[in-house]
Order: sequence, then C-alpha cells, then structure tokens
Amino acid sequence: MAKRVVDIAVAVFGLVFFLPFLLLIALFIKLDSSGPIFFRQERVGRDGKPFRIFKFRTMVQNAYKMGSRLTTKRDPRVTRVGQILRWFKIDEFPQLINVLVGDMSLIGPRPEDAHFVQFYDERQRRTLSVRPGMLGPSQILGRDELESYPEGLKDTEQYYIDHILPEKLERDLAYVETASFAGDMKLLLLGLWAVVAGAVKTKFLWRRRYRIALFFLDIGLVVLSCYLAFMVRNEFAWPERSQFFVLPLLITVVVRASALAYFGAYQGVLAYFGLWDMIALVKAVATSALIAGGLTFFVGLQMFPRSVFVVDAAIVLFLLAGLRYVLRAVSRARTRQKGRRRDKALVVGAGMGGEQIVRALMDDPACPYQPVGFIDESPERWGSLIHGIRILGGAAEVPLAVSANGIEAVFICVSDLSESGVAEIVETCQKVGVEYRVVPTLSDLLHGESRNGDRDKTVPNGAVTATNGTPRPGAA
Repeated sequence: MAKRVVDIAVAVFGLVFFLPFLLLIALFIKLDSSGPIFFRQERVGRDGKPFRIFKFRTMVQNAYKMGSRLTTKRDPRVTRVGQILRWFKIDEFPQLINVLVGDMSLIGPRPEDAHFVQFYDERQRRTLSVRPGMLGPSQILGRDELESYPEGLKDTEQYYIDHILPEKLERDLAYVETASFAGDMKLLLLGLWAVVAGAVKTKFLWRRRYRIALFFLDIGLVVLSCYLAFMVRNEFAWPERSQFFVLPLLITVVVRASALAYFGAYQGVLAYFGLWDMIALVKAVATSALIAGGLTFFVGLQMFPRSVFVVDAAIVLFLLAGLRYVLRAVSRARTRQKGRRRDKALVVGAGMGGEQIVRALMDDPACPYQPVGFIDESPERWGSLIHGIRILGGAAEVPLAVSANGIEAVFICVSDLSESGVAEIVETCQKVGVEYRVVPTLSDLLHGESRNGDRDKTVPNGAVTATNGTPRPGAA
C-alpha cells in the first residue's frame, strides 16, 4: 500500500511540475518528424495482463513495421529529437501516466513485449507476479543493453532471446523474491542516479572528442559574437546594469547551441565541409536569432534592442564558418602526404563534368594530381576561373598549356565536349606525347554510359581509360 501511495504521489507531482517541459518536447517531436507524439505499444503487465505503454515517440512513424522490434546501435529509424530523448531517457517520462492509472509502478521489472514473453519458462513467468516498473533492476544494476550487442549483429531479436533476456530475467527474479518497500526506495534513488550517470557515456564521448571540442569552441565564438554585437549597437558603452547584457547572452548561448546541434553542425566531417554544411549553419543561426529575440522580449527585456540579434547573426555566422574552413584546411594538410610530389594536370571541359573532376582532384588529399588549368570549347568561358583554376583557352592552346605548365596528365571530360572535340583533344595529346585520360562524370557512371553515347570511353567500376597506355598507379 505504501508503495502505491508513493507511486501516485510521484506520478502526480512529475506530470504537473514538468507539464510545460513535456509540452515543449511534444512540440519538438511534431516539428521534427511526422507522426504521433506518443508511442503506444502493447506490453505484458501484472499477472500477464496486457496494457498499452506511454512513451515519447523517438522513431519514424510505423518504425516497428520496418524491421526488428528492438532498437539497435545507430538505428536509422531514430529521429534527431529521438536521439536526444533516448540519450537522457526522457522518452520514458510519459510512463508516469501508466504509473498513475496502475498499469505500472516506479520500481519493478521492465514490461516486456508479448512476443518475447512467449519464450519465458515457468520459473521466469514469476516476474509477471508484480507490477512492471519504469525503472527495472536490469537498468539499475545491469549494463547498458545497447552496448551488450556485438557490432555487425544481423539477428538482433534472436541474440536478445538467447543472451540478454535470460540475464535480465535472473535479475528480475532476484528482485521479485526479495522485494520490499525499503528496497524499492533504495532502488528508486539508485535508479535516478543511474539515469543521470548513464547520460555520460565515456566511450561514446571519447569517440566524439573532436566534435565536443568543436562544440566548446563554438560556444566561445557565440559569446564573443554576442559581446561584439552588443558593443557595436551601444557604441562600445557598457550598460549600468550588467544583467541587461548577461541574461540575453545566456538565452542566446543556450538557444544557439541547441540549434547548432539540431541542424547537424557537429555531424559533418570537417575535411569535407562545404555548401550543405554551410546551409545548416545558416539555418541554425537564423532560427536561434529569431527564438532568442522572442524569448528576451517575453522575459521582460522589451527595451533590449532587437538589432543586436541581427548584427550578432552576421558576426557569428562569419566566425563559425571561418573556424570550420580553417579546420578543414588543417585536416586536409595533415592527411596529404608530406613531401609527395603531385603531377600537374589539365582538365578539358569546363562544364559540370569538368568542375566535378577538378573538385575531386582538389578535395582528395591523397590524390597524385594537381589541376592547374582548364581547356574548353566555349570562347565565352576563356579566362574565367572555376575553383580558382583558370580556363586557358580551347583545343589550339593545349600544346602551349602543356609545355608552359609542365603538364603530365590531361583529363578529358566527355560529357562537356562534342564527339569531334574529344577526338581533336585526343589527337593533340598524342602529338605532344602527354598522358591523357578519358573520364566519365559521376552522372555518366550512374547511367552506365557517357552523355554522348560513346560507351567505349567508360570502363566498369568508375575507373578511367588511359587510351595511350596503362594508367599510373594511384591515378584518379
């Protein structure tokens, strides 16, 4: 009876006290992905009676129809907001509703899916003699279940039945046989600590130490940007009341850090930071500026100048992007083999295909070629720059470009040239004795043929053709 009184008291307090927080989570879930706010699944309760559990939805809609009943490591069905909710176990919070109505207790064996209950033997079914709990003995006394699965596991459910479920049931049986009110209160405190401590996963954090370092560098830049924007707006005069700046600063830092994480600012690979990563930064900065500006108004700082957020957005975007471009350059410099000579290359074709080839040569630190010029059929493009590489002229300029720049390889993009243009360039390369490669673009490879229909100029597996001999080792 005492345990039930505690269950009801804690459930009512938790649901009422955290109601605004729960409503905010519900809003984020709806904004993040389509589907219901709650995940309702049938579980087996006391005496084998089925009930529907309440959890915040952390996966895409109808996820359980797409594969395993169990969540796996790096499960692609988990949403962005769902990852955060799972990390801090917030997705379990709505089970206070189940506790309040009597389907569950705060402490007890975790309720199991009916599919797995059918594998219980007679002794293991004794775990169904008590109410299932929000916090179970295995969560408190056992290890992280997801970490128990070996990497590359194909049949997650069978591994769970054979290895994980029996261990969980042994702990649950030990609890059932020794359950007491004092023991439950002790487990409740241990469970709360396990939830807090479980949010700090040492191995996970170590693997992502560079992303965490970037996060704290960003926080420093956000603070610097806020300070500069505020001082510029106030003509470098500090306000008499420090809180007039401190409170908007705290709001901006929290909101911007959340927005950066939400829009994936720490999920990209810095060595390949590019347009789409920049777009994510723009979204994060713009969204956080709007939210922070609105929050400062509603917390009583109506006199705080909104133009600060506009100036701040411009400054912080420059700082965040600049930091990433610097780190990208450092990362590529480390990857590139020191002292290795790169052969100078000429790219024929200054259209989309040629641009892809040059970008691939420039972005790959281990590539043995360095593009130094373009050749193109269109006179209006001559003299222009693509990624800083000049278009030197047409086919007539190939011999001079080869001799003047010490060209050792010519890459011919068939999708950017006419058939006669390809033939002319090949003939010229043969005359001057320079190695050349006829290269299909990525879109050509995906379609299985070059755009001008010349199948003989492509080879399987995305390789390139060295029509005057065997390609050098490591050729693009």
